[in-house]
Amino acid sequence: MEPKVFKLGDLVEMKKQHPCGSKIWKVVRTGADIRIECQGCRHQVM
Repeated sequence: MEPKVFKLGDLVEMKKQHPCGSKIWKVVRTGADIRIECQGCRHQVM
């Protein structure tokens, strides 16, 4: 299985919903780790 490659600004859909109800997240930082932002409530997770 090949690793996934994400770029800044990519929108990704997760399997489970965030507590706000949204499944769509935006990649806001990449590098050694990745930071994503919920598109429903703008909460960020690293």
